[in-house]
Amino acid sequence: MAKNFHTDNKAFMLYKDWEDIFQALDSSEEIGELVMALFAYAKRGETPKLSGGAKIAFLMMRAAIERDGIAWEEMCAQRSECGKKGGRPKKSDESGNTDEKAEQTAASADNAEEKPQGINDTAEKPKAFSQTKRFSEKAKKADKDIDKDKDTEIDIDKDTDKDIDKEKKKDAGTAKSVVRSFGTHKNIMLTSEQYNELESRCRSVGLSLESYISKLSQWLFTKGRHCTDPYRIISGWLDNDSKRKTAAKPKERQGCDLSWYDDFAMNFDLSKFF
Repeated sequence: MAKNFHTDNKAFMLYKDWEDIFQALDSSEEIGELVMALFAYAKRGETPKLSGGAKIAFLMMRAAIERDGIAWEEMCAQRSECGKKGGRPKKSDESGNTDEKAEQTAASADNAEEKPQGINDTAEKPKAFSQTKRFSEKAKKADKDIDKDKDTEIDIDKDTDKDIDKEKKKDAGTAKSVVRSFGTHKNIMLTSEQYNELESRCRSVGLSLESYISKLSQWLFTKGRHCTDPYRIISGWLDNDSKRKTAAKPKERQGCDLSWYDDFAMNFDLSKFF
């Protein structure tokens, strides 16, 4: 019967990188709701109703729990198949073998009494050879069974190594997708990959990513709003500023004076992005 990670698996993974997400939540009540929501999904597959930062954090953590659970189900299925292929054959009936040996011994004694004197003992060799052949075949069969068990153990080890590699790749992918909070009010949620990309783009054109983040953070806090996709907004600002800076003539933008950029950033209308 196939395993279900919601009901059959007794544990689920909590990643160390999630600590930043818990710390970014506004209150202890939100943290408690998020923890109970994780247990409800991992144990029973339930999706509780959450809101705000707790909902965003739960969606990301739920995806990681589901990936780990599916990997666990696949590993259980593989081990079950390996166990079916590695079973030993049933042992032969010891009492039956004993009776057969007794009958052969009695037949050998009768032949010895009926054998005329002067006949060479080589006449008994075919029977002795038959018995030796039978025992040799049993020994070979036992060796084959041992080899099958060894092959099964090797297959299980290989499957286990593959599962470990999958877990490592998943951990690396999860690390890139971990959401962190930025800005003065810790209300700008970006993944590590998104932040690194924006920072690289800003550095290439001589702009400051922190200025964008601070402006958006202060605006959201003042308006009492929540931004669902800060990456898209900051990326759009960066594209516009990069074009303006590239299009500016050297005579009009001398030296490293960025006052024109500050004026643009501080007077930009954010409402059209929500």
